[in-house]
Amino acid sequence: MKTRPIYYLATLITVLALFASPEAKAEQANISATLILASAQGDGVDPALKNFESNLRRVFPSYKSFKLKGRSSAKVELPGESSINLGSGHKLTLSAQAGGKGKIRLSVRWSEGRRMLINTTINMSKGVPTILGGPSAQNGNLILALVAR
Repeated sequence: MKTRPIYYLATLITVLALFASPEAKAEQANISATLILASAQGDGVDPALKNFESNLRRVFPSYKSFKLKGRSSAKVELPGESSINLGSGHKLTLSAQAGGKGKIRLSVRWSEGRRMLINTTINMSKGVPTILGGPSAQNGNLILALVAR
């Protein structure tokens, strides 16, 4: 009866597989970043920015014009790191953690080439835009809109 040890081994492996706790799936977030140029000259909001219009006008009331300069997104593990390139040398380096009650704690390092523009940490609610004012550029200011999903 040489098959008996193999039978016991197969049974043991099956039982262990049934009771082994499944590895928890890592939580992920999709971070969408939009680079905007705000200006006091001209008027109107780029049609691609209509979802942000009320927030932009409330946070930056002195600007009359908002134009899309770049947009991209990245998936990030919670906890984890990722980066987003927005064009024209603008890059975001992100470090994310789950923040309890469905929030995400996101460290954002916004750079243009070698120049650091913003280094901050924010608590985000999924689906709610976070607007960050950036440096002056082209007779206006750059603005970063972030949304986690």
